[in-house]
Amino acid sequence: MPSSSFKKFESNLLIDVDRIIESHGHLNHDGKGRRALGHITRSGVLMLCAAWELYIEELLMEGVNYFTGKLDSPKQLPKPVQKELSRTVKESKHELKPLELAGEGWKDLYRNHVSEVLQGLNTPKSGNLDPLYTRFLGIPEMSGWWTLGKNSINDFVSSRGDIAHKGRDAHYVTIINLREYRQQVETTALDVDNELRRL
Repeated sequence: MPSSSFKKFESNLLIDVDRIIESHGHLNHDGKGRRALGHITRSGVLMLCAAWELYIEELLMEGVNYFTGKLDSPKQLPKPVQKELSRTVKESKHELKPLELAGEGWKDLYRNHVSEVLQGLNTPKSGNLDPLYTRFLGIPEMSGWWTLGKNSINDFVSSRGDIAHKGRDAHYVTIINLREYRQQVETTALDVDNELRRL
């Protein structure tokens, strides 16, 4: 059964991208030549990357909530997660931080820490996602599950970055590019979802 995050990704988040693609079709007249519709395809890339990032973040939190709902002690967490929580407490400037681990407090500490770290995520490439999934779920290399390879998502996210920083001066994104990106992102999200369900 798909995760709640994947259901939202498919039924909610991809809708805007699909509507952008559909709008492009309505605005594109028959005949040859450019139609000056780059703003539509650039918008589609931005929306698609936002959908990917939100899916990845929500899926990570879903995993955290699974652990906090099923486990009775932080000692039952995967070793990398135990180390992350321990490091967070040790490095805190608040002298009473260790008390937050007492009783059920570790669950709130875990959820809050993940939420804070996710606020800083803005480039959802494998190099940023793999460490997050290791630190917070104990998964060694989540991007290894991507059947299309790391470059498919990394290149797509780079394209989004190019658009975000250069606007109209960014490379031209065709509707074919946007459709390919959409398919790559959906396939990769499904890969991740399927693998997590097997754990």
